[in-house]
Amino acid sequence: MTRVSSAVAETSVALGAAGVASPQAEARTLVCFALGVEPSQLALIEDITPSQKEVLDRAVAARISGTPLQHVTGTAYFRTTSVHVGPGVFIPRPETEVLAGWAIDQVKHGYDRVVELCAGSGAISRAIVTEASPSACWAVERSDRAYPYLVQNLAGTCVVPVYQDMAKALRDLDGTIHLVVANPPYVPTGQQVPADVQYDPDEALYSGYDGLDAIRVVADVAMRLLRPGGVVGCEHGEDHADDVREIFAEAGFAHISTTDDLTNRPRFVTARKTGAGHAKMEP
Repeated sequence: MTRVSSAVAETSVALGAAGVASPQAEARTLVCFALGVEPSQLALIEDITPSQKEVLDRAVAARISGTPLQHVTGTAYFRTTSVHVGPGVFIPRPETEVLAGWAIDQVKHGYDRVVELCAGSGAISRAIVTEASPSACWAVERSDRAYPYLVQNLAGTCVVPVYQDMAKALRDLDGTIHLVVANPPYVPTGQQVPADVQYDPDEALYSGYDGLDAIRVVADVAMRLLRPGGVVGCEHGEDHADDVREIFAEAGFAHISTTDDLTNRPRFVTARKTGAGHAKMEP
């Protein structure tokens, strides 16, 4: 038997030596994964069995080789919830939590018919239904590799997964939606990305020569889906704020503004479809 405290310490040292940025935090996560417990339960366990130690050793080796922590554990934490992730689906990042928080606030104020575009793992939709109570919600994803994660992560919720290109999706709902939210791909084709992002699928990262192709589609689709007074929130690259505001203005939106992420970088645009809006939206 190995003491859990020793396993955490040894794992932290190994990860630190490999250059992992937060070795102690990741060590605790990997030990919890090997034990099959939530982080809040770790302090209640004294020993790790030989079979659990084997799982931990394999997990540590995978992490040291460069595999993202979320792929090793199969789980990504996002706001107050978590989603299953793996090869083929984008790993949700902390900066997107601010966009999700904005969307949750809108739902709480009555904008409760919701569509998430470019949904990927469904992290935003899952956060919305975990922290608010939309009357109806749809999540659109076209990737055949990402879609199974979306279905799994939204099972048992009110969210309807939709396997379709967003440009053609949900035409029967045109003019009836209160809120559209999206974290589309926005990296210019050919641009280098950080090492931890290289494991994400290209389809979830790259979007044309300027990185704005998908955002142009989001603006057009949001305009047709939203009822007058409805709102949209769309994540973008930190260098794209001016261009993205122009895209939404050209699509016909008003009250366009940019919001910073947790590191004070311009990260997402919000806008309203012109027309009569109400503090409490009605279906």
